[in-house]
Amino acid sequence: MKLLATLLLLASAAPAQPFGSPACHGESADRFFLFICHSPHRKVPLWTAYTSIPAHLDGSAARPRRFRQDLQLVSSGAADSDYLHSVYSRGHLAPAADFAFSDAAIGSTFLLSNAVPQRQSVNAGRWRQVENAVRRIARHADRVHVFTGVLFEGEPRRIGAGGVSVPSHTYKVILVEHGPARKMYAVIVPNQDQVRETLDQFAVSVDEVEHRTGLDFFSELPDEQEQELESSRELLSGWSARGK
Repeated sequence: MKLLATLLLLASAAPAQPFGSPACHGESADRFFLFICHSPHRKVPLWTAYTSIPAHLDGSAARPRRFRQDLQLVSSGAADSDYLHSVYSRGHLAPAADFAFSDAAIGSTFLLSNAVPQRQSVNAGRWRQVENAVRRIARHADRVHVFTGVLFEGEPRRIGAGGVSVPSHTYKVILVEHGPARKMYAVIVPNQDQVRETLDQFAVSVDEVEHRTGLDFFSELPDEQEQELESSRELLSGWSARGK
C-alpha cells in the first residue's frame, strides 16, 4: 500500500496555478504557502511556485536560524548534514524575504526541500540581485507568479552521504500582472564562482527556459498572448525605468 501511495503521489499533477503549472517529474509537495516539485533522485527541488502581492513584502517575521529536513516528503530528501564540510550554501529557491508576512510562511521556506547546493558567491551575489529585482517588480504590480528551478547540464557533482545533486544553473520565470497588462521575465544564472556578468546579461526569454528544461509554463494563457510574452526577453532592471 505504501508503494502504491508513493507512485500516486509522484504521478500527481501540480495544484492549479492561475495560468497553469509545468508537469512535476518528481514528488508534488504542497506546503500551503508555496508548491515544491521535489526530485527523489536528485534530493533537491526541481522547481517551486508561489504568488506574491505587495502586501506580502513588508512583513517582519523573523528568519529561522537553520534549515530543517522536510519530513513530510514520501521519498527521502536532503539532510542538513549533507551540506556540512561542502563548499556550498543552502540556497533558497523560494526566497525567505518574500514570505516574511507570517512566521509559518517564512518557516516553510526553510525546509531543505526548498534548498539547493549553491555557491555562496552566487547566493549572496547575482542570485540575491535577482531576488531583489523580483521583489521590486512585485511592489509595483498587482501580483506576480513566480517559478524558480534548477538545470542539470552535464553530470552533476553530489555532496553528502545522501548524494544531493549540485545544479549547474538556477532560473526564475515570472508573470507580472498590473491591471490588464501582463509581462514576463526570465533569468538563468550559472552556479559557479567568478560570475562577473551584469544581472541583465542573464536575462533570457521564457521560451529559452522551456527549451532547456523541457517544461511548459503558463500554458493556460491564451495561445497568442502566451507566444508573445514567452518569446520576449525583458530586462529585470528595465521595470523601474518604465514605471508601472
